Amino acid sequence: MIYWAPLLHMYQPTFQDSSILRQIDKECYKPLLRMLEEHDNVKISLNINAVLIDMLYEFDLGDTLEILQNLESSNKIEITGTAKFHPILPLIPQKESEHQIEVNEEVLRNEFKQWERGGFFPPEMSISSQVAKYIRELGYKWVIMSGIASPIDWPTDQIYTSPNGLMLFFRDDILSNKISFNNITAKEFVEEIIGMIKENNKSNQKEKYIITAMDSETFGHHIKKFERTFLSKAFELINDQEEIKIEFISELSKLFPINKEKIIPKASSWSTSNDDMKAGVPYPLWDHPDNKVHMLYWKIVKSLNNLMNLISNLDLNQSWDVESHYNTSRWFYDRGICSDTIWWGNPDRGTWSPNLIYKGIELLMRSALNAQLALVHANQSDIGEGYFDSISFYHNLLLMELYSKTKELKKRKK
Repeated sequence: MIYWAPLLHMYQPTFQDSSILRQIDKECYKPLLRMLEEHDNVKISLNINAVLIDMLYEFDLGDTLEILQNLESSNKIEITGTAKFHPILPLIPQKESEHQIEVNEEVLRNEFKQWERGGFFPPEMSISSQVAKYIRELGYKWVIMSGIASPIDWPTDQIYTSPNGLMLFFRDDILSNKISFNNITAKEFVEEIIGMIKENNKSNQKEKYIITAMDSETFGHHIKKFERTFLSKAFELINDQEEIKIEFISELSKLFPINKEKIIPKASSWSTSNDDMKAGVPYPLWDHPDNKVHMLYWKIVKSLNNLMNLISNLDLNQSWDVESHYNTSRWFYDRGICSDTIWWGNPDRGTWSPNLIYKGIELLMRSALNAQLALVHANQSDIGEGYFDSISFYHNLLLMELYSKTKELKKRKK
């Protein structure tokens, strides 16, 4: 018997254009979720960042959430926890990570009546030993990561845990990427699983599991009609196979033994390659030492984090102005540290958009401005001036880098 445990990830950044979100909803979310309703053998672990839930309501797309709620109540999906605005957790302070996780939970509890802490999807599957540690401390039972995070061969017939008891699940990167990039048909996918069953029979192994994970937008938005040509077809084909069963990731611990050996996941993301790991660059699309946009971005964030620490100690009751600027700063900060800002700053990997980078930077700058204004109204502006000046300085350098890099890329095309 082979158990297939699929995971889908749904997310859009706060600064996504409303017309693009409506297009994604029309091409992907609704067709995909309605297709899942049609199949009786569906079991999908699904991550939806709470920011997307907010946006769907904001743009009058709440009917999509109704389908999700129906799928959960009919036990076809299980909702994982995550960080609301999709930050790279290993790269931000732990208290900010925990804040993002908590505000995400508030939305999930409101939308999904059965929801409780179970599985956790770290944005971009970005993991570190520290993140794994506090995920468990917050009450989560398991975490999903890229296969490259495993310090041993991908487990397929047993489950490993971290030192503090967090169950560690690793996706099959090879199969997942084949699906994501449309390099395998539904028939070939099922045939590959059947091949695993035959190998099991030869070696007298009884059961294995495979985990695939990818963006839900793959199905219908990135690859048109893919929810039908791949997923729906795969469900149909598997329905005819007695030795293949679709299962939730959370159910695997009831089906497979827990190994007594404790392991620690390697710092990585689902965009990290073996070459990146060898070079000691675990989060290459967000924090690459050779990428000046990344470097300047994190200079801004470091000083902004210091400003946020300062205003967290203010007495918000001392005046309306202090409280108002504090809340405004917090609002922009939460949204500004999403992963997308610097993801768009990777021209050597095919993603370059100065305007989308600046959309994210602008959120951080507005957070910084309001943090410093809160200090002004609390008569403590002097303690934040150094950080505010640093943010302004690196902001100007980043603007120049966006300009000069674009000129450089233009020359390369000639």
